[in-house]
Amino acid sequence: MGFICANSIFAQPVLTPKNLALGGGGTTYITDFNANFYNPANLLINDRARVVDIGFLSSGSFFNGVLNFEDLNDQKDNYLRYFNKFESGEFSASQAERDLIIDTHYKRDRLSSFHQARFDATTFGVNWISNNKAYSIASRTRVGSSFETGRNWYTDQLVVNDGISISNQDIVHRYQVLHEFSIGYSESVKLINGLSSRLDNFLIGIAPKFILAGPYQNIEWRNNYNQQNGSTEINRAQVFNYQSAGNLSAATQAYLSGTTANQATDMSLESFQDELTNIHGFGIGVDVGFTYLLTFGSDLSTLNSNRQRTQNSLRLSFSINDLGFVNYNDQTLYLEEMNSSSEPQNFPTIADEYFAGAPGQFLNFVDEHGDGNPFTDYSTDFKTASFSTLLPTSFNGGVLIELNRIKIMGDMSIGISNNAFNSTRLITSLGTEIRPLNFLPLRGGLQLGPGLPGSFNAGTAIETKFWDLSLAVTVSARSFTTATNWSGVGVAVLQFHL
Repeated sequence: MGFICANSIFAQPVLTPKNLALGGGGTTYITDFNANFYNPANLLINDRARVVDIGFLSSGSFFNGVLNFEDLNDQKDNYLRYFNKFESGEFSASQAERDLIIDTHYKRDRLSSFHQARFDATTFGVNWISNNKAYSIASRTRVGSSFETGRNWYTDQLVVNDGISISNQDIVHRYQVLHEFSIGYSESVKLINGLSSRLDNFLIGIAPKFILAGPYQNIEWRNNYNQQNGSTEINRAQVFNYQSAGNLSAATQAYLSGTTANQATDMSLESFQDELTNIHGFGIGVDVGFTYLLTFGSDLSTLNSNRQRTQNSLRLSFSINDLGFVNYNDQTLYLEEMNSSSEPQNFPTIADEYFAGAPGQFLNFVDEHGDGNPFTDYSTDFKTASFSTLLPTSFNGGVLIELNRIKIMGDMSIGISNNAFNSTRLITSLGTEIRPLNFLPLRGGLQLGPGLPGSFNAGTAIETKFWDLSLAVTVSARSFTTATNWSGVGVAVLQFHL
């Protein structure tokens, strides 16, 4: 299991040590069974001499921390708090720490800051090539938690914009657990081949999947205050939305029935490992990909003669991931949207802890620190009927140039909505792989996105004829500060080739 990431890697359809090391991209690069979840067209690319790939327990994880620590053990404990159920006292923030949060995440009078934590584990995968077609089976579990918090939870300093003083205490939290079983297929489209005078191959791939859905929560509390300069009148506007499935619903219902927030969380939620085994819905989806492979020089791999490995080529790829839906029908809770406005006497006070998106933290945070709890209007007015949500659909494109022992690649990715796994921010990834020895690839990359911390990534592997062992690490930095954070990612994959 991978752990200890401080920042970055957003909008990435799958986490592997290879594409983590290359800055997070993979639309053109990933060619094993993990391509089911990124670009299944690549299953037919011969990037090494093999017919069958088999892998077990490939995993990766990261988090974009609100606070980070230089000590490795402290950072590991910090990471775990983002996934384990909320425990009172674990997120206390001193005045110095609140000042650090503002200085790190709210530069240039930003009103909100976006954060994410994610865990992926491909539990099993196998792919094979037969008669110029490729097939693949893969299963994985992924956990996503993304949240957005307003600056005025941590400071009472107002932002003045166009003569209006603004206080922002938004909290948006999206959390989702998905277990997926995918079947991939790739083949060459002969009618399109021959567009170039060089040897080329146009590949298409599709990977339908069945999904078992675990705990889910989607909360949006927009909570803004503003005051015209020269006026004593303060205007407050609120919008509140809530959906959940699983023990998160049980905790919320207990709270609405009068149980304290801390007791409701403690009694209803289980440990992270136990929550992973709880199933509250099902879904279906599909991943689709296209790759145009153009070879250079004496590279004849597109002719598929003796399974020759592709060594000199240009790849252009495009994929659409997570087209589909999930239906939640067990332990569901849905609160109708609430809009309200008011004229409070004062601006809200700050919190003495920070919000990190731990399961159950929202209840406790707004109960203790919120100026007017948004749940107070829902003591009896809630629904427990089933509901459906879209999968975290994203669009990805990339280019890769391969010249013998060097690969240079670039990827761009964007989600169609803000969800637990990605956002509508356009993310750019750049990476390079160099092989000083055939069995020893050295990988490096970076990832950039608007309003997000940049990441600098590195990794290596031992690749023998019959097995691979891959590792990757990440160091991250906010683009508008000089501070960098160790973002670890202890990720290891043992993969076999036959």
